[in-house]
Order: sequence, then structure tokens, then C-alpha cells
Amino acid sequence: MSNVKPQTLGTVMNNIYFKSRKTPNELVLRAGQKQYNEINVIVSNADKNKKLPHSNPFLVQAFIKQVVNRHDNIENMKFTRQGKILFTTKDPLCAVQLLSLTKFMETDISTDVIWENICSRFFIFDIPVNTPMEELAKEIQEKNDMDVIEMRRFLKQNSVKDISPVLITVLGTTIPDEIKIWFINQKIQHFIDRPRQCTKCYSLAHASRICDRTNVCFLCCEEHVGPCQGPEKCIICKGPHNAKSTS
Repeated sequence: MSNVKPQTLGTVMNNIYFKSRKTPNELVLRAGQKQYNEINVIVSNADKNKKLPHSNPFLVQAFIKQVVNRHDNIENMKFTRQGKILFTTKDPLCAVQLLSLTKFMETDISTDVIWENICSRFFIFDIPVNTPMEELAKEIQEKNDMDVIEMRRFLKQNSVKDISPVLITVLGTTIPDEIKIWFINQKIQHFIDRPRQCTKCYSLAHASRICDRTNVCFLCCEEHVGPCQGPEKCIICKGPHNAKSTS
């Protein structure tokens, strides 16, 4: 009998949370087989307390051409106010080459992907709580040609329920209306997250970490110092309420 342990699909915590064991590079390459609009790679200083030096764009371009042989597929590059660099590409191989960088010019760096742009999330319901999360991930992947990135079971502490919903994140920006698990065509519900609002300009179009706009007051949406004296105005809809209002 073989003593080799079967390779696990991912990390499981208390049968509540599952995360794929695939590396970001592997997942980005797999994303190339799915539908998506673009891949955004964030480059940050390895020292989280420091920003990347704002180098001459010509020198940055020369450096990128040396270390990324698919640089022609970079569609955009911009410095963010948080001292990071955001690269946009549609080429998974180009994205992987950017993700593999450990230095930018002379600076040690860390890299990451904005996963929301290449993933989808959905709920499936009435999943027995004693079902191992890894078994569920394997079933979804094998029966539906999906790459499961992570799953989270929604179950209150000390709950006595024997079934629960599970939130699933998969590669690709399109998902079907149902998936097949255990011979069952299981209806799914698309997960619509609460919009993320930038805390600098209060737009809903991007996260604060990549915002390159000027800070504004959320009450009047103007630039000023000190207490707000102006009438409330929403920067999103131009209505007579502040930018954080839910009305």
C-alpha cells in the first residue's frame, strides 16, 4: 500500500472556510481559459510603511522591458497616491511575469492581483453542514469545469441547523444559473456585494488603494480644510445629500 498522501485541493478551517492551494500565478494562468475583461496587478513596496519611489516613467518603461518579455501586452500603468503601481493587461502570461517580480528598479516589492476583476461569487443553499468543504470544492470543480478559489459556509456559532448556505468564489466573470452537484441541478444565487466606496473621492468606481484623485469632503464633495460649511451634495448623483447616504 502506498504511503503517499493524496494531494489536497486547499486549506480548510473548521469546515467553515476553504481556500485553494493554487498560487496566484497558477490561478491567473487558469483565468486565461475563462471569460474576463482585464487583469490588474498591484505592485507595492515590500515595506508596507513605505511607498514606491516615483521614478521617471522612461526609466520605469526601460526596466519593465528588461524584466517582462511580454511588455507589449501591458495596456496601462499608473502610479497611485498610495505609492503603488497598477498595471493593466489582458494577457495572463504578462500578468504572471509582473506577479513574479521581487524587485522594482532597486526596491524590494510585493505583488498582488485585484481578484474582483477576474472572479465571480455566488451562493448555493441547503448544503449539509457535515459535508467536508474540500469534498464540496472537488465536486463543484469536477462536475462543472470550474476553478474554486475559496468558499465560506454561513453558519452561526453554536447553531443546531443541519444545512447552511455556502458562498463560493470561482475564476471567471460569467457563471451559469445552476451547477451540478451529487446528480442535483442546484440553483445558484449571484452574490452582489455592497458597493465599495473610495474613502478619498467617494466614487463607487474604484477602491481607495488605487485612487489617484484629491481628497474631498464627503458632506459637500468639495476640497476644504476644517469643518464643512457648505450644503450637502452627493458626488455620485449630485443630489442634496452626502456621499455616504444610503437614501
